[in-house]
Amino acid sequence: MVELKGYKVNSISFENKVANGVQLKLQNQVKYNVNYIDAENKCIGILNFKVSDTDMQPFEIKIEMVGEFSFGENDEKPDIHVNSFDQIFPFLRQIISNTTTMCGMPGLMIPIMKLDRNSVNVGVPIKNDDGEILN
Repeated sequence: MVELKGYKVNSISFENKVANGVQLKLQNQVKYNVNYIDAENKCIGILNFKVSDTDMQPFEIKIEMVGEFSFGENDEKPDIHVNSFDQIFPFLRQIISNTTTMCGMPGLMIPIMKLDRNSVNVGVPIKNDDGEILN
C-alpha cells in the first residue's frame, strides 16, 4: 500500500500580466518522475506542473513539488507510480487554487488528472523531442 509521508513545494512561479476581462484558454503540462529506494520501501515523487495560456497571453504558473512515499513489499512499481501521483495531485490543485485567489484572481481549480498504469515506464527513461526525460 502506497502512503504519502509528506510533501513540499521546491519552487513556484506565477505570472499574470493579462489585462482585466481577457479570457484565457489554459493548457496544463505535467511531468512526474519517481525515484525508488527499494531497500527502505520508500520513493520520492517529483511533480513538475505548468499552466499557461494557449494563445500566449502573459499568464503562467509553474510548480515543482516533491513527495515522500512508503510502499509495501508486494507493490509493483507502475502501481506505486500511479498511486503516489494520485495522492500528491490534490495538494497541487489546492496550491494552484490558493495562489490564484491570493493574487487577486478567481480561484483556479485545475481538472483532476489520472495516470494510465500501462503508460508508466519504470527504469527506462523516455525522452521527448527536447531531450527532457518523461515518465
